Amino acid sequence: MHKLRLTPNVSVGPFVFGTEQQEMWEIMKNEFGSVRSSIVERNKPSYESEYYANPDIHLDYKDNKLISVNFIDDIRQRYCEIYLEDQKIWPRTERKFLAIFGRDSFIEIYGTYYHTRFSLAVGWDDNPPSLLIGQEGYCTEAVEHFRFYNIVSKMEKGLPRDVCRMTINRAYHVSEDGRSDNYQHGVIKREATSLTFDSDNRLIKAWQSYPDGDVIDILD
Repeated sequence: MHKLRLTPNVSVGPFVFGTEQQEMWEIMKNEFGSVRSSIVERNKPSYESEYYANPDIHLDYKDNKLISVNFIDDIRQRYCEIYLEDQKIWPRTERKFLAIFGRDSFIEIYGTYYHTRFSLAVGWDDNPPSLLIGQEGYCTEAVEHFRFYNIVSKMEKGLPRDVCRMTINRAYHVSEDGRSDNYQHGVIKREATSLTFDSDNRLIKAWQSYPDGDVIDILD
């Protein structure tokens, strides 16, 4: 059993946000005797995820620097206990976990609870549940991305351009051809949301694009 102390937005045990990826390999080996799984996900140009089996941990990097760690609750072994000051916060039941911080401290999105002040997120819908802890702003960004997506997804094709802009109420850049409004958002995980209009300035398309080149249509 490893007991790890959480310093919100900074570190949890040996996982210090901003640590270089190669240094984390040595930390995992020295602290846990663990090497990463052969399964590594890369989202070029800047994101990478690593998976470890013992303990069951996922590490996310941006530009080769640690930005989050996700602890999977292995109900049989429970390799890691996490403490905030002298209070054990993980593993815990849903009721106890939310009571420690106060349920009102969390923002719930589809069964995942985000604590933006402490940059942590947890959900019990998955089996097993897991606790994600990120660097400063990590969960704030996740919540803002969802809220932005939710605003755009409720728009209807044919909506006037000025109404779209007023509804979103954020800074935007107009595309070179003048047909699209582009909204950049996110620092930790950069995304762009674009709205395209016809010659009468009526909404015809909305989509999100990501640094790895993926594009997701928002409107049907």
